[in-house]
Amino acid sequence: MFLLYTHGLGGSPEAQPEIDEVFAPCGYQIKRVVVPYHQGMPELLAKLATSTFGDLCTWVHDGANILIATAQQFAPESYIVIGDSLGGFISLVAAQRDRHVSHCVLLSCSGDFCDAMLRLDKLNPALGLLAGNFTSSGKGGIKTQAHKAIAGQSDFQREFDLINTFQPDRLRRLCPLLILGDRGDPVAPENSCRRFAQAVPDATVRMVYNEGRHHSIGKQELERFVLPFLRNQPVPSSRFSDSNLRSAPTGSSVRFNLRKIWRWLRS
Repeated sequence: MFLLYTHGLGGSPEAQPEIDEVFAPCGYQIKRVVVPYHQGMPELLAKLATSTFGDLCTWVHDGANILIATAQQFAPESYIVIGDSLGGFISLVAAQRDRHVSHCVLLSCSGDFCDAMLRLDKLNPALGLLAGNFTSSGKGGIKTQAHKAIAGQSDFQREFDLINTFQPDRLRRLCPLLILGDRGDPVAPENSCRRFAQAVPDATVRMVYNEGRHHSIGKQELERFVLPFLRNQPVPSSRFSDSNLRSAPTGSSVRFNLRKIWRWLRS
């Protein structure tokens, strides 16, 4: 079985080595998908600074098409998609488009794109300074347009409609879904994850941390929750008390280093 992994914003194809450590020994053939505009930090920062809400929607749209095209080369039959943060939205949109996706796993991703964009400035302080703030065509900014898109009134509604994961026909086509996250994730909090999962015919949500931040999902959690899910077995419960929740791994799905960004801006 082929497994396609898509990294998060600011990550790289080498992100989260735990994916290979957990799934390769179990016989999964892993292919890592590069998110658009991640060839280097200058390219990524320039894209973020000048992006409108519509551009971000197109970013996900293009990423999903890249994922599906990659799968067509390496996975002739069914395949699994696992996406981390922004890569989760790309994986989810791909899963709603391609009937060959058998299972979809979202890591630190709620499935609700507009909700995530409304929280974008909480993801990293640098994003609050950069994202969409260096363009004159943003029509009020990313958060304003994300809020309007929920009501179908965005100036970029056409672009959003390309990736709107809540469309009923797309929800009906979606394969079994697993969401793993942190209860207090500022971008993908528990209530957002569960709200999206309620609209999905076959969805499981497990909040495996209670650290209150946006971060990667660790090896033990991937083994404990994802492997049974992929084998169509019951997913263990994660309803522990706060004191019993495992500490989150170090690092983040968003790999920005503020000092590096500042040095690049000064140069």
